[in-house]
Amino acid sequence: MIQDNRSIALLSERDQATLLENVARNPRHTLMILIMLDCGLRVTEMVSLTIGNFNFQDRKLTVASLKKKTEKPVYRTIPLTPRVVEALSEVYLKLPDKSDNGFLFPTNSATGHISRKRVWKMMKKYSSWAASPHMCRHTFASAVVKEGADIRTAQDLLGHASYKTTEIYLHVAEQQKERAIEKIDKRSWLKRWKDRLFPRKNVFRLNPKVQTDKYFIGRKEELKHINDLFHKKVNLLITGEQGIGKSRILAMLHHEKILRLDDFKGVKTTIGNMLLELYNGDKEKIIQLLTESAEINKVITKNSVAHLINLLIKTTEKNEYTLIIDDITNVTPAGVTALEKLKNHFHVIAAARQVKMSHASFLSNYQKVEIKALSRIEATELIILLVRPMMSRIEDLEAFKNHIYEQTGGNPLYISELIERFGKEPVISIDHIRDIRHTAAMKELDMSIPVIIAFSSLMVLRYVGGEFEDDTGAFRLFGGAFMLFALFARSIFTVGKRKFV
Repeated sequence: MIQDNRSIALLSERDQATLLENVARNPRHTLMILIMLDCGLRVTEMVSLTIGNFNFQDRKLTVASLKKKTEKPVYRTIPLTPRVVEALSEVYLKLPDKSDNGFLFPTNSATGHISRKRVWKMMKKYSSWAASPHMCRHTFASAVVKEGADIRTAQDLLGHASYKTTEIYLHVAEQQKERAIEKIDKRSWLKRWKDRLFPRKNVFRLNPKVQTDKYFIGRKEELKHINDLFHKKVNLLITGEQGIGKSRILAMLHHEKILRLDDFKGVKTTIGNMLLELYNGDKEKIIQLLTESAEINKVITKNSVAHLINLLIKTTEKNEYTLIIDDITNVTPAGVTALEKLKNHFHVIAAARQVKMSHASFLSNYQKVEIKALSRIEATELIILLVRPMMSRIEDLEAFKNHIYEQTGGNPLYISELIERFGKEPVISIDHIRDIRHTAAMKELDMSIPVIIAFSSLMVLRYVGGEFEDDTGAFRLFGGAFMLFALFARSIFTVGKRKFV
């Protein structure tokens, strides 16, 4: 799925049809999806719709644009498609309150209408975790631009405060044009295969910059599991080696009340920044709260960290805020102490390459999810996406893909770095493929298991030597060496004991 600012995830016509087929038995769900797909409403705008928002005679919908910050509400009017009208009619007939103030999707909740969260869960359920409400809006916007609407018309239909926001869909339309041109390629299949197997050398000396953070491949099960734990407010530790994509996953988690931290090294500064975030940078308010809850001499001493934490806990509800920490690999003992106090009040999600066992006491109520390297199939998909701008310069694509995977082991960061290095070559020959390597991705050999097997074999030799009695000097010598090793085995295994979570 494309993740950068200029390329966005859309629902194909097939995906739309499948999603609507899956919810066909529920008229309310069908109408929710169609309003986002055919009217482009944000999920927040959709859930709070009332009967008064609709002009049934003219078949139009009028809604206040949430993103336009003005003294008076700014409304936009959107014509309704026939399938929206049909679905709307079915839901309207069963509504208990058909007055202008009656909600289109009423519930017994405090707001009186369905929540954004329930709509989000519904779409995930009926799309195998592939679609989201905002993807429907993206799809609507892309379709409007694709059909030739000018930028101002598209801006008005979408309710964007600035036309610059709408411009990203022009880029999507350009991609669709490129695919359309590909479809009118008149070369025979034989000519296409010949050009693919024996491409002409590129005469242009191009060196496009590889966009290393543009794509997100694989990890569907892990993402589904993490999202489930995130919404259940289960404390979570995400582990994985450098470059595996932990930070990307954390950046995908969104909620109204999230505090994001880079790390947890400088504890006092970190806790102070959390307080500033909670109180919108009002330092005087924080000082006032601190001095009210403790003597001033305690506030300015090393004990102030405990007072800061107590203030955080005192001024927030349990699990009200989610604390997301980008990296706790090098958490300090003071950080461990602070996290032990915070873990039962805040919902905490942290990422780390590894956490020392001696520092793992704060992880007692965490669930761990390990992010592993991409499989060969997923890595190959990423490689193809990243090398697309320089495909014609690669002499042997299969050898290139195999080399990249073998060098990186499926690590996304290493893949993008190595491809970026290859991108500096005007022509990527077999010699380049053989010579250019990624040193950081090379693994050291673990010889501990072969050594243990060897010593175990020597112990067997000593036993055999004892059975044969004659000419057994060598057997007994080597067997004795193992016995000496065995005397110090506890110390040796202590040194090799797992030190990280």
